[in-house]
Amino acid sequence: MGQCEICGKTTELARCMIEGCEMSVCRNCARFGTASEMRTDAPIRAAGAAKTPARQEEEEPAIVNASAKVKDAREKKGLTQEQLAKAIAEKESVVHRIESGAMMPTLATAEKLEKFLGIKLIEKIMKIEGAAKEGKSESFTIGDLVMERKKK
Repeated sequence: MGQCEICGKTTELARCMIEGCEMSVCRNCARFGTASEMRTDAPIRAAGAAKTPARQEEEEPAIVNASAKVKDAREKKGLTQEQLAKAIAEKESVVHRIESGAMMPTLATAEKLEKFLGIKLIEKIMKIEGAAKEGKSESFTIGDLVMERKKK
């Protein structure tokens, strides 16, 4: 038994993909994921329980400060949102939502924006997971990373 990450109910949990995030949810909240994305075979960790010490490093693409960069580059080229949208084969509303910060572009859209506007949106970041120390319920911290680097 654990606590649902959506509604907070303490009950039996299932692992479910909801909007691209794997979550521990109750059966009622699992309806927000699709049946093909449901996973019940993964171990379920109660909320606040310490993670098992494990360290994985991999590079993962991240879109950084897209709204300001896209808007500035578009304005420097003297384009309207509609013109930019047509040039990259997207809807004008998508460009508007990206520039207003209401939406992060997908990797595909970010690549099109980078190429057309000549800006850098996608950066590789180091992904480090689950190296919590015994007795702690926090995840891997910057301090833990610094200590790991000093050991090397």
